Amino acid sequence: MEVRVVYVVEGWWKMEYQVGDFLVHEGSGVCQVEDIDDMELMGKGSKKTYYCMSSVYKAGAKVFTPVTGSTVRLRPVADEATFTNILENIDDIECISESNDRLLQEKFKEVMAEFTPEAFARVVKTVLIRKWQRIQSGKKVMALDEKTLNVAGRKLYEEMAFSMGRDVADAEHLFEDAVRAHSSECVLMGA
Repeated sequence: MEVRVVYVVEGWWKMEYQVGDFLVHEGSGVCQVEDIDDMELMGKGSKKTYYCMSSVYKAGAKVFTPVTGSTVRLRPVADEATFTNILENIDDIECISESNDRLLQEKFKEVMAEFTPEAFARVVKTVLIRKWQRIQSGKKVMALDEKTLNVAGRKLYEEMAFSMGRDVADAEHLFEDAVRAHSSECVLMGA
């Protein structure tokens, strides 16, 4: 797989990918580039070059992202060592702390905007511990926490599963087991 660095924008490496490359698409998760083609989409009247990708975890889903000028970020899939490191050092991942639930949701969004496996792991770990603590104290799980867990969890677990050659449910269990094993001392405000 040949990848060339083209330019840097706002701290993000913009890369030129090739057909066959596996990428993480900001909205669609792990995708494979099937074609790179000049197309006219959404009737805008001008042709652009697009990455034509298929989602790895959504059968039949096609994703089209402009090669240049897109607001949607793409990055290479993290390697297995990244996820092994996350799992082995889960206790070093700092939970996000904020007693105001509205502000906490904003912090979750800020951290998820980093668009890295480590950032998603931080959010998922925080929400899992909040969820477990609320259940343990007889409280309902907050709907916003469930929504955050669904979004960040899907992104984390799908990329982890792909990188580690496992299925998504197995990746989810690996992560949750690691959090449970190393987070018994952690108490979150607002949980």
